[in-house]
Amino acid sequence: MPLLVCQTCPRYDARATGRFGPQLADALAKVAERRAEQLIAIRNVQCLGGCPQEGVVAMDAPGKTRVRFAGLDETDAEAIHAAAVAYGASATGTPGDWEIPEPLVDRLSSTTFKRCSR
Repeated sequence: MPLLVCQTCPRYDARATGRFGPQLADALAKVAERRAEQLIAIRNVQCLGGCPQEGVVAMDAPGKTRVRFAGLDETDAEAIHAAAVAYGASATGTPGDWEIPEPLVDRLSSTTFKRCSR
């Protein structure tokens, strides 16, 4: 399950546009190294629809609820890593089926349930 990271954040600051993704990737690599865990896979995407609130990441996997957080920066890497691991271990991805780390609780910006084909 890759962590989706907005590669245009912060979109409305021309001098800083595109900085969020690389800074977060570096911080996540340091977290994984410190914990001696596998690096979280990252997929940079053009936009996750969290504008104008910058620092947007999402967790998404086939058959799971998509969960998006906003207002993040590289100092949130520890919590983002913990959330990605918990989400990955969850059967549904739905918050409540896994514990959102405390620093991210107020930054949950979207939960998208997928339609089941019948």
